[in-house]
Amino acid sequence: MKSPLEAPEKQIAEETSAKQEKPVPPAVIDTSKMGKGQREALELAEAARDPLEDRGSFASNLFVGRYDFNRIHPYPAQSAEDRAAGEEFLRNLETYLREHVDADEIDRTGEIPPENFRGLAEIGAFGIKVPKKYGGLGLSQSNYGRAAVLLGSWDGNVAALVSAHQSIGVAQPLLLFGTEEQKQKYLPRVAGGEISAFALTETHAGSDPATMSLRAEPTPDGREFVLNGEKLWCTNGVKAGVLVVMARTPSKMIGGKERKQITAFIVDVDTPGLEIIYRCRFMG
Repeated sequence: MKSPLEAPEKQIAEETSAKQEKPVPPAVIDTSKMGKGQREALELAEAARDPLEDRGSFASNLFVGRYDFNRIHPYPAQSAEDRAAGEEFLRNLETYLREHVDADEIDRTGEIPPENFRGLAEIGAFGIKVPKKYGGLGLSQSNYGRAAVLLGSWDGNVAALVSAHQSIGVAQPLLLFGTEEQKQKYLPRVAGGEISAFALTETHAGSDPATMSLRAEPTPDGREFVLNGEKLWCTNGVKAGVLVVMARTPSKMIGGKERKQITAFIVDVDTPGLEIIYRCRFMG
């Protein structure tokens, strides 16, 4: 007798096709027993929700109750051409890690040596996905993933540094949503090794951003914003030259209903009024 894993591809495709024909029932959430804060958090999440149409990947479609096994069976492999594009960098990265990064010493001291920052910058590790025209390597998400696996296999501290810098730090948000002026100003800096940090969490806000208290108010002339508040546990914060800071901005009326807003700001660490009060220390 064959196990389900040994079923023919045709059978899998037929079962998948049949299951996909079933309509997805709309989700209904009872808000009658929610407090004001809970409703605001839900409204904020709903406002940020992606459209319900196809999202382009197997995993993201799971969140709206859709699954298409044809996207993952057979599993999509990285093209030979794309894989080859990342080989030189990955060889350089592995060599650098083996010869210059002492993971045990970093754990003992709680510090990544300055020479490691410089060395990683020299081989392009801080601009893996940044296009070449902005000073990066211009590699794909797949090659970035390969680099992340390599970094994580050698030292979790360096992996977190490089990953946060390019994912929740300045680079990725700018690549997705930034203006050309912003890209030209900041991407060469972060690709060249100026560290970027992410500031979302506060004493009473983190996984629930609706309770965020740091606010950004526009100046009277509307040309700038003034940010007031505190952040906690800012990944890469004490080493960064530029931050992504999440802040509340004035509410907007949408469909006759007030909607609270959260906006991402790019903030240089030498901005007047910005102060790093203390560094969080961990057990290992």
